[in-house]
Amino acid sequence: MKKVTLRGKLVRARFICLALCLFVLGAITVPGFARAEKFIIAWSAVSALNSPFWVMNDAGLLKQEGLDMELVYIASSPTVARATLAGDIVISGANSQVIVDVGLNGGDLVAMGAITNVVAFYIMAAPEIKTVTDLRGKVVGVTRFGASTDFGMRMLLSKYGLEAAKDVPFIQIGGMPELAAALSQKTVFAAPMSQPMVYLAQKAGMRMLANLAKEDIPFMHIGLTTSKRWIREHRPQAKAFIRAYGRAIHFMHTRKEQTKAIFAKYTKINDMGMLDGSLQYGYDFMEKIPFVKAQAFQVTLDQIARTNPKAKQAKPEQFFDNSLVQELVDEGFFTKLWGKKP
Repeated sequence: MKKVTLRGKLVRARFICLALCLFVLGAITVPGFARAEKFIIAWSAVSALNSPFWVMNDAGLLKQEGLDMELVYIASSPTVARATLAGDIVISGANSQVIVDVGLNGGDLVAMGAITNVVAFYIMAAPEIKTVTDLRGKVVGVTRFGASTDFGMRMLLSKYGLEAAKDVPFIQIGGMPELAAALSQKTVFAAPMSQPMVYLAQKAGMRMLANLAKEDIPFMHIGLTTSKRWIREHRPQAKAFIRAYGRAIHFMHTRKEQTKAIFAKYTKINDMGMLDGSLQYGYDFMEKIPFVKAQAFQVTLDQIARTNPKAKQAKPEQFFDNSLVQELVDEGFFTKLWGKKP
C-alpha cells in the first residue's frame, strides 16, 4: 500500500512540474502573457490631435486591450522622438519630418499608423497681418525647430514665395500655450496653432491668417510612432495599441460629453465653446482608419532634400508600416466597431 502511495506522489509531483514548465513556456510565448509588461507612451502638444492618447488612457481602452501603459507629456515631438529612439518611450505622436530626419541619420523610427495625413494647423496672426506676404521681416513662432509647427510654417511660406529664416525669422517658443501667450504679447506676429489654443488666440484679438488643411500640403502631422525593433519584438502589443486607437476615435464620436470631460482634464479648459471647437477639430482631421499615406512622406522628403541630399535617394515606404492597420482591416475590426465601413 505504501509503495502505491509513493508512486502516486511521484506521478503527481511530475505532473505539477510539467504544468509549471508549460506555464512558464506559455508566459514566454503566448502574446497574452506578454501584456503584463509595462510600457511608457507619450503625447507632445496641448492639441485636440493628441486626444486619442488621452481617451485611450482615461476611458480604459488600453486596459481593455490588455495593455499596461503609462501616459506622459513631453512638449516637443523631436524630443519625444529621441526618447522613443532610445527606448525610454515605446509609442509616441511624432510627425513625418521627425521620423525622416531620424531615419536619414540611421535611426529606426517608423509610423505604424497616422492620426492625420495633412498639416492640421491654423496660422494665427496679429490683426495687422492681412496676408502671408505681410510676414516678410516679421518674427513667427513655432513650438520647436523640426516639430510639426516648424514644418507647416515653412511649407506655407514657401508656397507664397518666402523663405524661412532668410525672409521670415523663426523662434522656438515651447508648447501651444506658450505660442498663444507670445502672440498676445506681440513677441511673435504669427504662429501655427491647433484647437483649443486657436480659440484663446481669437478671444485675445488674433485673426486666422490661413487654414493649412486648405493649402494642399500633405503631411503626416501626427503618427503613431514607434521603432521597427519594438514592432518586431512586440507585434501583438503594437496591434492591440492600434485597436485601442480605433476604439478611442469611435468613443470620441459616440460619447461626446465624456470626451469633452477628458479634453478639459488635459487642456485645463472648461469653456464649452472651446471644448466643442476642439472636438470638431478632431472630427475634421483625425483618421478613423489610421493608414499612413505615402504622399505625406514624399512631400516631407522633397522638403528635406533641399538641404539634405540623402533624402533624394530615400523612399516614403522606408518610414512607415501599414501592415498592422491592414491586418485589422482584413479582420473586419473597423467595420465591426462602426457597424459599417468607416
